[in-house]
Amino acid sequence: MDKIKVLFVDDDMVLGNIVTLALEDSGYEVHYQTSLAGIKMVVKEMQPDIMVLDVEIGAKNGIEVVPELKAIVPETPVLIVSSHVESENVMKALEAGAVTYLKKPFEIVELLAYIQRFVKTFRVKGLEVGRLHLKAEESLLMKGDETVRKLSTLECKLLKMLALNLNRTVTREQIELELWGDYVTESSEQSLNNYIAKLRKYLVEDKRLELATIPKVGYKLSDGE
Repeated sequence: MDKIKVLFVDDDMVLGNIVTLALEDSGYEVHYQTSLAGIKMVVKEMQPDIMVLDVEIGAKNGIEVVPELKAIVPETPVLIVSSHVESENVMKALEAGAVTYLKKPFEIVELLAYIQRFVKTFRVKGLEVGRLHLKAEESLLMKGDETVRKLSTLECKLLKMLALNLNRTVTREQIELELWGDYVTESSEQSLNNYIAKLRKYLVEDKRLELATIPKVGYKLSDGE
């Protein structure tokens, strides 16, 4: 497999150089820059596997550019790093499309763990789900050439996780961590219930598929084989 490509944008050059060297030593291909200048063109040309953005980048805000970058590479996870730990910033980042918010100062091993975790999930471009097919890059659930459903980002992540663990139980804790990272709230439980209910409706296109609730544990997607 080709090297995982990391786009890292942070105007702290000392930190930037340390992170770049650490990632390269760990086998990643890294493009590091200190500003958001030309960032859209960089993303188009590089097609990164993950993007790591600071919040304050010069006079600009990294969170605000996330939707624009996700429009170019919708399947690429975005990791926000910042010393600003206010819950308002965290919520804005997650609502903009970031997968998690890593607070500075952080240990390099912590950043590496997040990159490995999210790239592993997002690098899967397509999955067979029984007689259906999940086109992860476009968040489309297909049946042959017919679109069954255009999924939301979280619906797609959830179905992908269940499909990658076909015929195996996935715990609620694992799912919540995958969908909301370290920012699971009291409302997350009901949100997960709603997403499961929606996926069940979509999956009726293949009668062999069963999305079962494992009481007090989690969920299991089975293909009837």
